[in-house]
Amino acid sequence: MSSRRFLSCIALVLGWLSLASPLAAPAALAPALWVARDADTTIWLFGTVHLLRPGTPWLTGPVARAVADSDVLTLEIAPTTPDAMAQALVAVAPVRPAPLPPALDRRLRKRAHDLGFPAQAFDATDPWFAATTLAGQPLARAGYSPAPAPETLLATLADRSGTVIEPLETLDRQLAIFAALPQPAQRTMLARVLDDPDPVPAMDRVVTAWGRGDVATLDRLLASDMDDAGPAVRAALLDRRNAAWARTIARWMRQGGTRFVAVGAGHLAGAGSVPARLHAMGIEVTRVQ
Repeated sequence: MSSRRFLSCIALVLGWLSLASPLAAPAALAPALWVARDADTTIWLFGTVHLLRPGTPWLTGPVARAVADSDVLTLEIAPTTPDAMAQALVAVAPVRPAPLPPALDRRLRKRAHDLGFPAQAFDATDPWFAATTLAGQPLARAGYSPAPAPETLLATLADRSGTVIEPLETLDRQLAIFAALPQPAQRTMLARVLDDPDPVPAMDRVVTAWGRGDVATLDRLLASDMDDAGPAVRAALLDRRNAAWARTIARWMRQGGTRFVAVGAGHLAGAGSVPARLHAMGIEVTRVQ
C-alpha cells in the first residue's frame, strides 16, 4: 500500500478514536504523587492514565500545588497533533507487513467490520497498531479520551504559563518501540484484544485504582497484563524505559530546579519501577499523596 493510502487509513482510524460521549464525573480523585529532593532540586513524580472521561477531577491538592511550583514539565513525549501522529505512523509502517495466520486475520477483519472500520484499515499495519486501535475505539465510545487526561491538560497549562516542556522520548522513538516488537509478541497483543471485545470494565478498574492512589492494585493489574503479553513486551515497554528514565532523573537531581514528571502510572509501580530504581541508585523518593 502506498504511503498516501496508508495515511488516509490512519486518518480514518484517528477520526474514530476522537469519538467520545461524556459520562457522569466521579468525586475528586487523589492519584499517587512522589517527590525526590536535595538541597537545590525538587523532582515530582506523578503517574498518569493516558485516557480519562471528561470532567474527571484529578488536578487538586498536592498535585495541583506541585504543578504550580514547577519550572519544567516532563512528559513521556511532547504534545503532538493528529497530522504529526499520522506522519510518524507512516514512518514506522512496514513496507510489506508479515501476513497474519489465517484464523487471526479472519478474526481481525470481523472485529474491524463490527466496529465500522474501513475494510483495508489494517492491511498495511503491523499487529501492534491494529491491537491498540481496536482496543481504543470501544473506550472512546464509552467516553474515554486523551483530552481530559493528565498529559493533555498539563501540556495546555504549561503552554499558557510559559512553563518549559521537556519530553523523555520523541514520538518517533515511542512508536518505534512498538514497531520493533517481535511479530509473535505483536500477534499475542492482537489476539488478546480480540479475545476481549469490551475493554471498558478493565479500564474502569485501572482508573478507579489510579484515582484512589492504589499503587498495589495498579501493580497487580499491570503485572497480569504484562505476564499475558510476554517478556519481550515487558522488556520493551517497561523495563528498559524505566531504567533509562531513572538514569535521566538521577542526572537532573544534580542540576537543580523544580520539575514535574508525569508518566504512565505503570512506570511508577512495582519492583522495577522508576522510584524503585532511583532508590537503588541512592536517591530517596518519598510518597506525598
